Amino acid sequence: MTWVPPEGRALLEGTPVFGSVEEIDAAAAYAQDVMRDTRAYVSDVRDGTGALASVTSAGVAKISSKLSGRLAPGATSLHESASAAKTAFNAYAAEVDRIHTEAARLVARVDEALGTIRGQSAEIERIADAIGVSVAYAWNDVPPGTLPEPRLGFAAAELDEGQREAAVQNLRSTHEWSWLLAASLWHQALVDIDTAKTRWAQLIEERRGAEQRLLRALGDTSLGHLLSVSGDSGSERVFTIAAAISGELRGVVAEEAPELAKSHPLLAGLLADGNAEHIWDAPPPPAEVAAWWDSLPPEDRERLIAEAPWVIGNLPGLPFEVRDAANRKLVEFTQRYPQSLTPEQLKLMAEIRDILKREARQRVLYGTARPPIQLVALDMTGAVPKAAVGYGDLDAATHTTWDVPGMNSDAPLALEGWDEASRNLYRAQQQVSGFAGSNAVVAWLGYDTPGLAGVLGTDSAAAGAQRFAAELDGAYATREAGGNGVPVVNVLSHSYGTTLATIALTLVQHPVDALVMLGSAGPDTGMVPSYEALNVKEASPGQRAIYTTHASDDHLAPFGAGLAGRGQPNPGATGFGFERYSPVYGGGLSFSSDGDPAHGLKRTDGHSVIGEGEKAGMGGITSSEGHGYLDRNTQSLDSVAQITMDQVSEELANSFTRTEGESVEWIVVEGQLVPLRVGSEDD
Repeated sequence: MTWVPPEGRALLEGTPVFGSVEEIDAAAAYAQDVMRDTRAYVSDVRDGTGALASVTSAGVAKISSKLSGRLAPGATSLHESASAAKTAFNAYAAEVDRIHTEAARLVARVDEALGTIRGQSAEIERIADAIGVSVAYAWNDVPPGTLPEPRLGFAAAELDEGQREAAVQNLRSTHEWSWLLAASLWHQALVDIDTAKTRWAQLIEERRGAEQRLLRALGDTSLGHLLSVSGDSGSERVFTIAAAISGELRGVVAEEAPELAKSHPLLAGLLADGNAEHIWDAPPPPAEVAAWWDSLPPEDRERLIAEAPWVIGNLPGLPFEVRDAANRKLVEFTQRYPQSLTPEQLKLMAEIRDILKREARQRVLYGTARPPIQLVALDMTGAVPKAAVGYGDLDAATHTTWDVPGMNSDAPLALEGWDEASRNLYRAQQQVSGFAGSNAVVAWLGYDTPGLAGVLGTDSAAAGAQRFAAELDGAYATREAGGNGVPVVNVLSHSYGTTLATIALTLVQHPVDALVMLGSAGPDTGMVPSYEALNVKEASPGQRAIYTTHASDDHLAPFGAGLAGRGQPNPGATGFGFERYSPVYGGGLSFSSDGDPAHGLKRTDGHSVIGEGEKAGMGGITSSEGHGYLDRNTQSLDSVAQITMDQVSEELANSFTRTEGESVEWIVVEGQLVPLRVGSEDD
């Protein structure tokens, strides 16, 4: 007798079924109640403000200010978060209902298949008994598709050969079709079970995906950002929400917090009157900063880190360990004063907190972070929050790479993607270098990046270039002052980030070792007339270490560069015909991003640094999942890692193509002016 599992559920590993739709609906209903209550609360606050309008006194004015300026906005923010949460819970409930329903059908299908196997195994055993053979098959072992040779037994001993053959043929013709049908049904039942197992595993992933979408939706609300910024205990989170709604923390408003100080008596040795208000946009010379810091006694340094962390955390020329310590104090400040943050600031701080939590988990698991994190810069004072995050030890690394993003990459929006991209590059660099700890990467999101309306101009790039140039010189100054040896300094820029980076490299005091441009939106031809204007070292005699790549499917950047009249580092880049308006910069080394199957390296199929989605966007506006310029196992990432670690293979070196300069001339064709690229002697 063949043993068959009694129930199908035992064959399905894991489960997509837990919790209930009713529980999710209850959460959505709670969010609806919060919406109702906050509407009523805001209405009451407004009524109270109106009632006080006719009363004139300092005390009443203070109360009115709190009602209208803190309590009402706080409740409105909570209402908006609850509304978004309700929408997210409803979408999650629909997904869970679908998954649970399909899961139940799959269990029933497996049960039905097992029932089929029981029935057909009994049929196989009946036939085997009828034809005089002994068979034994496991439930998941399909019987052969041909009937075993029948055996006549002792009763056939008196039959002659012809009679025995006729008897065997009779048994075969009687049972062969039944055997074949039973074996076929058994086989199909096993196929159905395997299909159900595959779909079951997919449902588990779909459930995880639904949960992740819910968490992202909840986390992307003002309340979600607040919780990310707050401490981890329940009491801390409740307190954070209360503080944010009330706009106060135990009677102390955030503006009075010492952590935001922009002046300090001890800064007088560096800045006039010790006022550091303008150090982000106009930092003092990094070499002077490094010398000043070196002259301070340890107790003064500690005092400045504790009492003026915004200043110390954002001064190019200071050791990165020092800046990291100061900026972590600013992160702690946001936990204590969440009401001081705008929605954009909250989003950025939530991303930074996630990065720091990941680092902390790694230290617990492995004894060290992989890689260690340094908060290089953190500025909440401007219209756009800005940040720079280091991966590795910038005070000791032999090779450092500074990443510069392009348009629509303000820190709150883009840190998550550049965190992944920088980690990918850090790992790839270690793989090509053959030894750990020698590299460091900085995700520099330190400027107000343009949107579609501003990307055709150069204002954002020019403004950000001042700060970025100071950071690059600061990396040189702090290492020189610290006696750790000046590292190799590389700049890796993407899209509009190349516009900024090339301007910055006309401003730096110290040359960088290499510039790498990915999907360039083009240098500004006025500020950067040629590569000769860039302070970049030579890779070999007569050849500057300027590298450029552009995926064949990426048409966005050359379109924008052509429309803006900026230059083009990649002669083969096409942008819907607008590339003709861009002069080509000569003298760079071009490498491919279109994949290298022989080495298992994927192509880049769009403009993104990190791809997402099943397909690339139309015209290569975005990359598909796994096919961005800095996604893992892409040809572009592998080449960038080799270049930035001075480990260029012979194969990669042989693939470099030196770009030839081309200018743009306007000619008349059929009565119309059209651009035409022509060869340039200046390459």
